[in-house]
Order: sequence, then C-alpha cells, then structure tokens
Amino acid sequence: MVKKAGAETLAGEVAERLRAAILAGRFHAGEWLRPADLRVEYGVSATVVRDALARLAEQHLAVLSPNRGYHVVQFGEQDVRELVEFRIVAETAALDLSIARGDMEWEGAVVAAHHRLRAAGVEPGYGSDEWFLAHNAFHLALLTACGNSLLLEACRDGLSAGDLYLRWSRRESGLEAGTLAPSRDPDAEHAAILDAVLGRDAELAVHRYREHLERTADLMADARRPVSA
Repeated sequence: MVKKAGAETLAGEVAERLRAAILAGRFHAGEWLRPADLRVEYGVSATVVRDALARLAEQHLAVLSPNRGYHVVQFGEQDVRELVEFRIVAETAALDLSIARGDMEWEGAVVAAHHRLRAAGVEPGYGSDEWFLAHNAFHLALLTACGNSLLLEACRDGLSAGDLYLRWSRRESGLEAGTLAPSRDPDAEHAAILDAVLGRDAELAVHRYREHLERTADLMADARRPVSA
C-alpha cells in the first residue's frame, strides 16, 4: 500500500511504481491498466490512479484510448522506427548545441556519467536496472548543455520511451542481464561518442550518435520481427 501523502505526491509515487512494473514486464505491451484494480492494489483513490496514469501517458509509457481508458504502449517495428527517427532529430540537435555551448563543468559531468555507465556494465552488468539508469543518465548528460528547455524535455521523453522499448526487446530476445546483444559493443560506441564530444567535433559526434541509435533500432526491430518458417 502506498503511504499517505498529498494527492499530487501519491500520484507521483503510484506512477513510479507502475513505471517500474511496466519496465519489469509485469504489464505487457498493449495491456489495459484497469483503474479499479490499481486503486485496490495501491490503496489510493480513483483520482490518484487517474493522475498517475496521466503521468505515465506524458512519459509515453501509456496511451489513452477514448471511452476505454489507458493501456501500455504498443511495441511494434513501426513504433520503434518512428521513435528512433524522433530521437535522432531531437537528440542530435541537442547534442550539437551542447557541444557549442557546454563549458568545462558540463564536460566533467559527461565524463563522470560515462564512468558510472562503464562501471555499471561490469557490475551488476549490461542490461541490469542499474545499467539502464546509468545509460539514461549518460545520454541525458550529453544533451543538458543545449540551453533549450523545450528541446531537452522532448529528449527526456524520447529517452524514457527508448529505455522501455530496449528493455522489452532484450526480454523478447532472451537476453539476460550481463549479456550483450550479438554484434554490439555498447562500451565502444559510447566511448567513441564521448571522444568526439570532448574533442568538440560536433559533426563526428552527431554522426556517431546517430549510428548508435540506428544500431539500437535494428536490435529492437529484430525482436519484433516474426521469425520465418
């Protein structure tokens, strides 16, 4: 049961717990999130559940269907391609601006975020919850000096959705925590992006960042593509 607090705080807590449940695979792609069941499970009011579901929709983890309620986002090959296309446009623009505007403090934060990501890849391992948190933090650190709050918020949404899709694709591909996908070396990809960023080579950094997202798109799309008989 969620501890007592103000309605807004409760909604935030329920949203976080629902988000964790979706990421963990308790709720599957397209599954309906039934307010009556959630209200009983979390011991909160219908209003709190409704607000929590609205927050998940803002994070692109749930979708509101008129007259039917909320369901977990779908995970099809076209959904993946559209998400990655959006992320390439938004995140490469933010990265380009960050390289132009970022100072030494920003560089230090990016290096620190990369160090934590490398460490999480060793222990507890690539694909673990800790790795995903560090991975999201590294990508976000690269973009935070863009100086455009609207663009950065769009990037946050894309990163959140990408995190969810990548978790699902790993699960459907049978990849356990600590296991790398075939033909992928995420450490090398991230290090290459970092080197270009620290060298203030915006063109090269954007190129490597785009390739990184495209490789991830291929991995996620392969997980959704039917196997030929």
